[in-house]
Amino acid sequence: MDNFLHITATWLHILGIALFVGPQFFLAFAWIPASRRIKDLQTRVDAMRTITRRFGVIGGIGLALLLVSGTYQISTWRDYYGVPAEDDFTGIRYGLIFVIKMSALIVMVALVAYHTFVLGPKQLNMLEEQAKGGDVLDDEIRGARVQSMIVSIVALIITLAIMGMGVSMGATDRFSLAPV
Repeated sequence: MDNFLHITATWLHILGIALFVGPQFFLAFAWIPASRRIKDLQTRVDAMRTITRRFGVIGGIGLALLLVSGTYQISTWRDYYGVPAEDDFTGIRYGLIFVIKMSALIVMVALVAYHTFVLGPKQLNMLEEQAKGGDVLDDEIRGARVQSMIVSIVALIITLAIMGMGVSMGATDRFSLAPV
């Protein structure tokens, strides 16, 4: 039963990361370049709001799956890997990588939240104001777009590094549990 739960938690963790990372790649490499071909600015803004809202839902589900499955995995790691309770968590690679991974996760979530709740809406509001004939300069929108891209790219790079750390934690017993 423990093995079944571990496999299920691992599968849910992979599903969660796919739901979180997949839309990031879609937005960056498919939607954003394609959306620039929509000539009517209000239509572009409306489509962007719809797509980013759905990204938020899918990404939020992905993060929830990661939280639930990751909590299970870290709460059972000693039993699963057969590590005695007296072994210091950060004295083995598994624990050290986990601490670094969680620190990176905090930074990544902060960047995603900043983008989701500050930069993204700011950019969309500026585009919408311009679509309505407001006095918003192209340079202002370009600046907001550059800020958005920088934060998005950094968050994506951190996410990919977190994924690598997660893989290395479970790659082999010798690597994952070896003393630091």
